[in-house]
Amino acid sequence: MGGFDFHATGKSALEVSPEERKAIYEASWAAGGFSFWASTFYDVMMNLEANRTAYDFWRAKVQARIRDPKLAEQLAPREPPHPFGVKRPSLEQTYYDVFNQDNVRLVDLKATPILEITPGGVRTADGEYDLDILVLATGFDAVTGGLTQIDIRGVDGVTLKDKWAQGARTHLGMASAGFPNLLFLYGPQSPSGFCNGPTCAELQGDWVLEFLKHMRDAGVSRFEATPAAEQTWKDHVEAVGAMTLFPLADSWYMGANIPGKPRELLNYPGGVPMYLQMCQASAANGYEGFLLRRTTTHASA
Repeated sequence: MGGFDFHATGKSALEVSPEERKAIYEASWAAGGFSFWASTFYDVMMNLEANRTAYDFWRAKVQARIRDPKLAEQLAPREPPHPFGVKRPSLEQTYYDVFNQDNVRLVDLKATPILEITPGGVRTADGEYDLDILVLATGFDAVTGGLTQIDIRGVDGVTLKDKWAQGARTHLGMASAGFPNLLFLYGPQSPSGFCNGPTCAELQGDWVLEFLKHMRDAGVSRFEATPAAEQTWKDHVEAVGAMTLFPLADSWYMGANIPGKPRELLNYPGGVPMYLQMCQASAANGYEGFLLRRTTTHASA
């Protein structure tokens, strides 16, 4: 599903007994990595009730590691702030244990927001904290940012940044109308952030290689995604995304960490097998969704 060597049960979290559900969660938890996120039950990322079973399991695991009950409730509250897994799960191993140390204090910035950075530290609504080092973990312009920060201009002089100002528009997450002979891997509306990076980049690379060979053999010198294909792909990504819980959180998956950035699901959530089927279907139909131009003639597909 995500390019990882995980094998999910194929079951619903709600159709099994509590004992079987716990055993599956325990095995996946012990496997480490993204296993608990990506390889338990198919409906954890689609159904709030199923998702809650995963959150409650995670909460119990975290709370057991924190000695102070009040602190444990702050770090792993009874009611989740958002569904489990709709923000990138942390691969921490000892992070929560650090809060047991006497020299560590949790400051809730939602309750007491930062007012200013001072020469000696940080001042919040309840006072100043002296610091030797301040790490700014403020997020990053994910998925689209790596492309929009380059001055890429299309046939009408419009930049990719301007074109995507109201939301990403691509065909198959690899091309954009008005930008001929441009393909990008691991970009917006492809599996990207929901996939093992090297796996997805290689699979897309294989498809691009076949596309380039097809153009060379057919004498095609220019290709361009069509606006209609972009709209169809955008509608598909939104429709599949609406079946998931990802839109219920403000995350970089949704572009919500960048002020002014359109709130939209930036990654294709349908899984690698479905994505590859869509790419292969385009190729089988003469690279449907692309306008292919030859030196003397052109054909639309």
